[in-house]
Amino acid sequence: MSSPTDADPDPLKIQRKLLRQHLGLGPNPGDPPANSPPQSQPLFFIEMAPDSRRGAKCKLPTCDENIMPGELRLAMNPAMGYGRWHRSSADLYHIHCFEELVDFTQADFLDRIQPLTRQTWKLRGLNAGSVLDGNYLVPGAVERLVLEWKVTHGKWIDKRDGVYDESGDGEHVHADFFALLRKAGSSEYKQPTKAATGLPGNEYYNLLVTLAPYESDGPGDTEEWNLFDTYLDSTVKALDNPHDLSTMLQHWYDDVALISKEEDELDEQGGAAKAILGEKAIRALKRLSAIPMPQSSYRE
Repeated sequence: MSSPTDADPDPLKIQRKLLRQHLGLGPNPGDPPANSPPQSQPLFFIEMAPDSRRGAKCKLPTCDENIMPGELRLAMNPAMGYGRWHRSSADLYHIHCFEELVDFTQADFLDRIQPLTRQTWKLRGLNAGSVLDGNYLVPGAVERLVLEWKVTHGKWIDKRDGVYDESGDGEHVHADFFALLRKAGSSEYKQPTKAATGLPGNEYYNLLVTLAPYESDGPGDTEEWNLFDTYLDSTVKALDNPHDLSTMLQHWYDDVALISKEEDELDEQGGAAKAILGEKAIRALKRLSAIPMPQSSYRE
């Protein structure tokens, strides 16, 4: 039986075929899926690169830059070849590099995206002690942006494919929860009780305060800051940009880097960019830079 590498010398085309087969798909779009699905379904985790001396090598064969500590990266777990000749449990990529291999306008790829958070770290197979020491988990803004990007992309995919539920029944049934997700932090938001959302106390507080997408100066504020409006392209045109995810996260990353500098550390251009952000955005970005942690009972 021929392998995906036999007929095509293009390293990216080879990697795309190998990746598709790793996911249990046919090597090319339209090909029948593998006879047997993978024993463990691979997931794509957006995570923060932990401390290391030299960073980690990006798995994309055409990339020669390491992923440095403190950068956002994508970890595919389990790795291609894991359990046979591969020693790592995850393949690591720059997010923009991984976008060269996958098509996030297809549910087979989109559905696997997960921000690495207090709720998903066990799926990644990480050591509890390392996570609780502050490694790998993403800041609150990244958690909210990735999840909202995934929902928005999914909506446009379903509409394109004619399977979108226009009734919105799910949001009507869970109206208090969806209002908490989308409106928290706004002066116009009517705060529900914890019981109405069905959430445990710590998650209710996280979504109400730490992860709230709005930043407001209070009643009468007509220019409230919103995380999604600032960074997320929620239009159907986002499906035409294969680097939409990395572009969004890089925009956020650059703004956080900007506000972390004192005035005397900025050149004229940087100072002007920080001034354009404004105090409200700076306040929001600092709040959303916090990392909600798992409960300490996970440490064993």
